[in-house]
Amino acid sequence: MALYPFQERVKSLLLAGESVILQAPTGSGKTRATLSPFIEAYFDLPEYSFPRQCIYSVPMRVLANQFFADYSELTERYHRRTGREMKATIQTGEQSQDPQLLGDLIFATIDQSLSSALAVPYSLSPGRANLNAGAFFSSYLVFDEFHLFPVEENRAEGALTTTLQLLTKLKGIVPFVLMTATFSSTMLTELAARLDAEVVTVPPDEYRMIASRGGKQPRCRRYQTHSEAITAQSVWSAHNKRSIAVCNQVARSQALYEELCALAKGTDTEIILLHSRFIPEDRKAKEDKISIEFGKEQEHWQSDSIILVATQVVEVGLDITCEHLHTEIAPANAVLQRAGRCARYPGEYGVVHIYPSPIRETWTGEMKPDYLPYPKPLCESTWQSFENRTGEIIDFQEEQKIIDEVHQENDRQLLASMDSQSSLLWDEIYGAMEEGGREYRASLIRRIDNITVMAASRPELIGNPFQAEGFGLWRGTVKGFLRKLEELSDEWLSDEFEDRWLMAYPIISEKDPDDPTRSVQIRWEEVVDTSQLDGSSMVVINSAFCAYDAEVGFRITSPDDGGWTSKPGETKMRNSQGGFSYELESYTDHIDNMLRIYHRDFRGRVAYVDDKLMEHWGTPPQGLDTAIKTAITLHDLGKLDKRWQQWVRLYQQNIGEAIDDPHYMAVHTNWQPAFSSHKTARKLADRQVKRPHHAGEGAIASARIISQLMGGNEDLIRPVLTAIARHHSPSTRDFTPYTLHPDAIAAVRQALALAELETTPLQLFMTDPAVRLEEYMIRPGDFQQLALYLLIVRYLRLVDGMSQER
Repeated sequence: MALYPFQERVKSLLLAGESVILQAPTGSGKTRATLSPFIEAYFDLPEYSFPRQCIYSVPMRVLANQFFADYSELTERYHRRTGREMKATIQTGEQSQDPQLLGDLIFATIDQSLSSALAVPYSLSPGRANLNAGAFFSSYLVFDEFHLFPVEENRAEGALTTTLQLLTKLKGIVPFVLMTATFSSTMLTELAARLDAEVVTVPPDEYRMIASRGGKQPRCRRYQTHSEAITAQSVWSAHNKRSIAVCNQVARSQALYEELCALAKGTDTEIILLHSRFIPEDRKAKEDKISIEFGKEQEHWQSDSIILVATQVVEVGLDITCEHLHTEIAPANAVLQRAGRCARYPGEYGVVHIYPSPIRETWTGEMKPDYLPYPKPLCESTWQSFENRTGEIIDFQEEQKIIDEVHQENDRQLLASMDSQSSLLWDEIYGAMEEGGREYRASLIRRIDNITVMAASRPELIGNPFQAEGFGLWRGTVKGFLRKLEELSDEWLSDEFEDRWLMAYPIISEKDPDDPTRSVQIRWEEVVDTSQLDGSSMVVINSAFCAYDAEVGFRITSPDDGGWTSKPGETKMRNSQGGFSYELESYTDHIDNMLRIYHRDFRGRVAYVDDKLMEHWGTPPQGLDTAIKTAITLHDLGKLDKRWQQWVRLYQQNIGEAIDDPHYMAVHTNWQPAFSSHKTARKLADRQVKRPHHAGEGAIASARIISQLMGGNEDLIRPVLTAIARHHSPSTRDFTPYTLHPDAIAAVRQALALAELETTPLQLFMTDPAVRLEEYMIRPGDFQQLALYLLIVRYLRLVDGMSQER
């Protein structure tokens, strides 16, 4: 099918090197507009013409799930038909399929992609925190439903403002798109000016053409406000064949579902529930069913009458329609997104029913509307706008007027706050990116952020918590779970329940960050106070109190009805994922292997950004490529220390595989963590010669060579040196005394030749110089040096890990 004119405009701008702010109606094909240029460039254009990786960020997991399902199927079909491959992946808190962001087309929640960009990734341990940011800084970036990104009311905090701050630094370096159906006119014009981006909108004539495609009457929605909160009876009374009811909280959706099931008993009307607390396979089954039963092709319907009860998960992504959509009041942009699931297709007519928030008793005993998770002022303003139009048919142009009425002033204040607080924002951004400050996630990404909740009879049985099955829940909800668990535990007096722990969170440490063969250590700490949850990204709940079924989903319950456990995470990992086994390898063999992997798998991914860095930041031609190859070639120089080589020989002798060649410069031994003989041999070697650190040592030992190869360019020298120092741990700041082996010079010369890098004379610091490493690393607060370091260290660490995989 040919692209619509607005989709063609988006594609032309992006392929010409521009970035885009896109505003288009729901159901008009925004996703296709943004991905068609990437797919065309990936398969048909030179690698330097457009990035070879796309990170598609969305505000909700359901949207990532839907896009991943659609595009993984499309790419697989294309691969079967043509033999040409593009790997689509998904990275969310629940589906951590791509924790290192290796896919070609990655669908991720904004929490996952932005935490990676800030070098505090939710998907990786602290020791590997600097691995993912380089993907963000070299990819084509799409931010879908941008208006739904987290933002703190009255404060310039959250993923929305952090994303804008980063993009002001990246404009011209990588192409990006911000898009939604519901930008206010203020936000639209301001973003375009700040980000040097082109605005693409859908003119009225083109909108009418899209809304009436196929020769049908344009789709039509009437909006109706109601004076009382939503009830099962109000949904049931309006129902014909297809209805959707949207609640703002999971517990309310579960209650409404059960009430509707009671009303539907004995009838042919089916009730289905969808929210965030279903395991992936159940949620996918529900989404697949919903896509059919509420889809455009009525001949595929299997139910004559069906009602969907849901939360915000249907707000975006699902390509579905209905005759009656019922929603609790929410900010105007959210209400209009939900309305996009009603009368979605040409020729359809639907009614959008808007209800006030239910009244609840506060902790002070007052009875107030429960607007959570939304701010009260926006909800009240939204109610007034729709109340003034109740009973009216509202088209796309009128929707934009509502958005301006409700959100324009708020957007203006947000942008003004962002300007006034810019220096504070950047202090926090640098605190995360330079220091690994995970505490900054709350203000930079999501203060009301999610915690991944898992269930097990004992915490350690969850296996690798980064890979285990879980539910991403609002932090306040998890705190509520703890209080409920305490109440249930007090009531539970059975002698059979001996293990009284309720909830635990992981404390992660690494025995020796400079030694990747030493595995990440996880210790579980019991949660006894809700304040302990403020800094945690995941918890395990005692499975005795956990219930789950495919109809209602996950919930906390009495041990009489509990016992459900999460699927444990896989603990055995490949080298590139942080689980390490090695084979004996010389310095030059290791460098040769790494260079081959880099050219095979990653050189194409840096070609575009390499050119843009030269154009906008003044780096030399192919400067990034040269910097990465320099880091690869010199990263293990510290292992050519005399003591390191002595230790290697002792260890290899202890396992019965001695090194006979006195000139052999080893960087890896034969090591299998499952072999007890290898562990014993390592302990014996350690008693004779303590194996020294090598990362910071290698960085300072090679400093003069790096300076020569980077042509004295300090903005490249410092990032390369920092990448070498931090290729095992992002916190390395110093080095220990060392003395290089006499054969180090020959080994380095051979390695440089393999990389086609030349330097004369070959100047190494053969012994530790009287300097401080930090003085030669990236300067604090220098974004260009920081970004270059994160680009270099990403590909250095990836190929280092992959080089030993068999």
